Amino acid sequence: MELWHGCQQDDVKAYNELVARYIPRLSRITHNIVKDPFVTTELVMDLLFSLWQKRHTLQIRENVSAYLFRAFKYMTIRHLRNALPQTIDIDALEEELPAGTSDYRLRYREAEKEFTHKLHQLSPQIRRTFELSRNENLSYKEIAERMSLSVKTVESYMVYALAHLRKHYSNAECLLLLTLGCLSI
Repeated sequence: MELWHGCQQDDVKAYNELVARYIPRLSRITHNIVKDPFVTTELVMDLLFSLWQKRHTLQIRENVSAYLFRAFKYMTIRHLRNALPQTIDIDALEEELPAGTSDYRLRYREAEKEFTHKLHQLSPQIRRTFELSRNENLSYKEIAERMSLSVKTVESYMVYALAHLRKHYSNAECLLLLTLGCLSI
């Protein structure tokens, strides 16, 4: 708390010490989630810069570490939510494929099968949350109401589901399927 009080008094040395103390820990956690070193650095620096900008108005009542990690958790969730691709109806996409593209249709079906398999590796509750979000385009609040969960639980389930799916896809067809939206399950 001493460093935070120093920051509130415009002590740049205290802020630099705070930054030096938390950048490695926040970066390690973020990199495990987003897997992109540039995004990791950007998120960590955004949080710490925001802390400096709000130093005169922000009231941290508990310890600074708890505040930073909680704020960072929500910032990461917001980033992942904003990074979600727009969804389109996958059946409509399949109909738009030219008639002579049987090779593409085969690849599409194989990728769809792989995607469905990976989706079924999730727990039923997390999978259902993902399906309601992707297939029925429900908001987190609507999903929470339908499943009798808190909105924060729905957010956590979506972050987990997306992280699970992202870590399993390396070939272009599967990434394309994720980018294009939801598959019929």
